Amino acid sequence: MPESITSQATIQKLITPHDQFIRAVFNAQRSYYIDIYQREYKWTHEQVKTLLNDLEVRFELGKRKQTSPQKIQQDVLENFDPYFLNTYLTHTSPTSTTIVDGQQRLTTLLLVLIKLYQILNQVDAITGTAGKTFMPGALKTLIFEEGDFGEAKRFKIYNLNREAQLRSLVEGTAFIPVDETQKRLKENFVTISSYFDSFFRLESDSSGYDLAKLTYYITYVLDRVSIVEIRIERQDNVAMIFEVVNDRGLGLKPYEILKGKLIGNLPLTEKEDANRIWVNLQDLYYRTELKNAGEVSIDLDDFFRVYFRAKFANSVDDYKAFESDYHYEIYRRQELRDHFGDFRNQATLYALITNEIQHFARLYQELRADYSPDREHLFYNKLIEQNQQYLLIVSAIRLNDPERELKIRTISSKFDQLHVILRILGLYESNKFQTVIYGLNRDLRNKGDAQCRQVFDDLIVNLLKEEQRLEEDFAGSVSDIFTYERMRGARNSQTNFSKYLLMRIDRWLSQSLDKPSYCQGTFSDIEERFNRSNRKRFGMHLEHIYAFNEENKTLFKDSGTGLFDESLFEQTRNLMGMVLLLKDLQNLSSGNDVYRDKLSDYETSDVIWNQLLAGHIASVDLNVLPESLKDAAVEAHKTGAFPRDKVEQRQRLFFEAVKIVWSQI
Repeated sequence: MPESITSQATIQKLITPHDQFIRAVFNAQRSYYIDIYQREYKWTHEQVKTLLNDLEVRFELGKRKQTSPQKIQQDVLENFDPYFLNTYLTHTSPTSTTIVDGQQRLTTLLLVLIKLYQILNQVDAITGTAGKTFMPGALKTLIFEEGDFGEAKRFKIYNLNREAQLRSLVEGTAFIPVDETQKRLKENFVTISSYFDSFFRLESDSSGYDLAKLTYYITYVLDRVSIVEIRIERQDNVAMIFEVVNDRGLGLKPYEILKGKLIGNLPLTEKEDANRIWVNLQDLYYRTELKNAGEVSIDLDDFFRVYFRAKFANSVDDYKAFESDYHYEIYRRQELRDHFGDFRNQATLYALITNEIQHFARLYQELRADYSPDREHLFYNKLIEQNQQYLLIVSAIRLNDPERELKIRTISSKFDQLHVILRILGLYESNKFQTVIYGLNRDLRNKGDAQCRQVFDDLIVNLLKEEQRLEEDFAGSVSDIFTYERMRGARNSQTNFSKYLLMRIDRWLSQSLDKPSYCQGTFSDIEERFNRSNRKRFGMHLEHIYAFNEENKTLFKDSGTGLFDESLFEQTRNLMGMVLLLKDLQNLSSGNDVYRDKLSDYETSDVIWNQLLAGHIASVDLNVLPESLKDAAVEAHKTGAFPRDKVEQRQRLFFEAVKIVWSQI
C-alpha cells in the first residue's frame, strides 16, 4: 500500500475533520463542555477586536442591496463569499462533546451571539419592527440549551464556573468576577457591546439600529462564517493531539500543555478533582501581585521551572534545559519519566498532582508573596532581587517536611550571609554566582536543616580559599572570616547593595537602642522606601560624605605639586564607611555642602547611623552599644571638611557593624 494512503488511513483513525458554518456549530442538537485542557478563557480585548475587525472586513466586501429579511438571507447565501475562521478540536463520548482546543474563539463567538441576541430583544420591544429582522428566539436556541418548555437551561458552551457570569451578561445584571476567566468574559463583552452598538447605529438616529445591516450581518455570521471541527476519535489520543496542535506556536503556555499531559488520561472523577486543584492554583497565582519588584506577577510556568530545577537539575546543562520549553525535558529524561509514571500510570499522576505538585506550587507562591516578620531574611533577599533563594528553599524542602519552617529561615539567612560576604570582598560576579547556585541547588536537595547550614558554611570557606582570601589551612568557622584586615576594602560599588547594607545596620541599631529609624517599620514600609530604581524623590538615597567641593578637594592635593588626585578622591569617597543613607531629598539639599554644614542634616535624618556620626545620640544610649561602635562621632576639620585621618576610623566602624549583623547567622 502506498505510504500516503497508509498515513491517511492512520490519521483518519485519530481525527475526522468536519467543515461547518456557525449556525451548525451552535445548533439545537449541539452543546459543548469545556474539557480540562481548555477550562480558562484568556483572550484579551485586543484579540477580540482583531476577530471583530476581521469579520467586518470580510462582511463589508459584500454589497447590501436588499431590505426584506427573506431577500437579505438569499442575497447573503448567493453573493457573499464564505470566510474560514480556523478550527476547533472536540472529543465526543456517549454522554457529551468536549472542546479539547479552540474554546477561546468559540467562547468569543458565544459572546458575539449574546450581544446580537440582546440587540434583537431591544428591537423586538419597539413597535413596528415585527418581521423586519430576526426574532430573538432564532439566536436564543444557539446560545442556550432549552428545556421541554422552552426555558433556557444552560449555555451551549458549558462550564459551571462561567454560568453566573454569562447569565449576568445576558440579563444585564451585576456580577463581580472572582477569577481571570470571569474577568475576561466581562471585559470582552464590554468590548463587543461597544463595537456593535456603534456598528449598527443609524447615522440619522443614534437611538435606533439599522435593521437591514443587522439582518445582513447576523445572516453572514451564521451562514457564511465557516469553522472546521476536528473530531478526535479516541479518548487515549486526546492529550497527544492537544499537545501536538498547541506546541506549534498556537499560543498555549508550557504549563497549559503540561496540564493536558498530566491530567488528560485520568479517570473522570480523578480528572475533575485534579483539574479543580490545578485551576485553584492557577487562580491563586493570577491573584498574586509582586510589589516594587522586577516582576509584577508570576504564573505556573515560573513555578514549574523552579520545581523541575530544584528537584531534578544536577548540572549547568540541566539547569538551562528547564528554561523556556521545560515541558519537552520531562519527556526526554528517564528520571522524570519514571517519576511521572511514564505519564501512563494514572495512580502516580493523580498522586503527584494532588500532593507533590500542589504542595510545592503553594509553597513557591507563599515564598514569593511573603511578608512575614519572622522570615526577615526571605524579605531582605527579595528586596535586592536575589530570587535564587526560592530555588534553594524548594530544593531542600521535602513533601510534608517537619523542618519546613526551619529550612526557610536557615536557607534565606545563610543565602544572605553568602551574598554579603562575596559582595563586601569584591568577589561577586553574576555569572560566577549563578554557577555557585547550580552546585548549591544540588547539594541542598532534600537535606536536613543542620546539613543545609553546613553546606553553606563549607561552600563559603571553600570559595574564599579558591579566591585566596583564606589560607589553605584555615579551620575556623564562617564567623571567623569577619576580620577587619580581610574586609577593610569594602566599597560602594553597587548603589542598591550599599543602601541595603546601611539599611540593615540601621534596623539593628534601631532595635538595640529602641529608637525610631527611617529604616525601621514593616517590610511593606521598607519596600516602599527602599527606592530600588533610585528615581523616586522620596525614599532612601545614598549620600557621600565627601562631596565635590573645594574644601574636600584640597585634602586630596599633592603636597609637592599641588595637583588634585582625583583617583584617590573617588576611591576614598566610595569606601563604605564614607557613604550614608539620607531620606527623601535631604541628599540633594546638602549635596555639595562641606561636612560641617551637612551635620545638621545627619542629625535630623531619622537614620541612627548618621546620628552617631553627628554625635547626636545621648551617652546613656551609647552605653547599650558594643564598645566597637561607641566612638562614632567625628568633628569637622577646621576647614569644615571631614578629616582624612578619620576615614580609617569610619571604615573600621562600618566593618564592626557588618560583623555584628552578619557574622553570627
